[in-house]
Amino acid sequence: MDVSVKLDTSKFERAAAELKKQLPYASSVALNNVAFRIRGEERSAMGRVFKNPAKLTLNSVLVKKATKCSGIAKIFIRDQATNGTAPSKYLAPSVIDVKRNDKRFERALQHMGVLPSGMYVVHGKAARLNKHGNISAATYKKILAELRAGSGSGQDKKGKYFVGKVNGVLGVWNRAGGKRRPTVKPILIFLKGKPDYKKRFPFLRIAEGIARRHLPIELNKAMDHAIATAKRP
Repeated sequence: MDVSVKLDTSKFERAAAELKKQLPYASSVALNNVAFRIRGEERSAMGRVFKNPAKLTLNSVLVKKATKCSGIAKIFIRDQATNGTAPSKYLAPSVIDVKRNDKRFERALQHMGVLPSGMYVVHGKAARLNKHGNISAATYKKILAELRAGSGSGQDKKGKYFVGKVNGVLGVWNRAGGKRRPTVKPILIFLKGKPDYKKRFPFLRIAEGIARRHLPIELNKAMDHAIATAKRP
């Protein structure tokens, strides 16, 4: 005499098949929710790390959404700009601790032959900065226009800006004071060697921390919702 015991696994198999069916969709939902959470925190961190960041900087963190097929959501810094330098380039020294690239203005001065090889430009004490801590694009254009017109040689007294060495300091200077009390003020200073910026924006650490904490939670929520709202045959 014997007794046979059989386990009916059909319900488990159906449940497993349903989980497998819903997993790609639930994964994409969870990944996108976490990606946009990361973007929001990156933007908030920029406001804390940088002084009065420009709108272009604050809006530079973008998301490429995951799909059921790709299974990957990407968070990245914008690598294009309509005018000026792309955020991915000027933020790189603050994110990955590298020396900055040559600025467009520096390349223009090099092309004109007034910025010596191996020298780079930093703000002078008399430079007028905007709320983001930068010289305006209009000022850069005006400086370049005067230098290109030939008034930047230091010999033409009509030019407001000129390139020259004053008290041993080479740079772009601004003539001021008028005829009675003429003087010059440093707008841009030329330095040897690229300015070295220390890494101070933890872009990767922020993203990794949020993903580690929130991805399991978001995946459970997405799976529960997907199964609850799935169409039954």
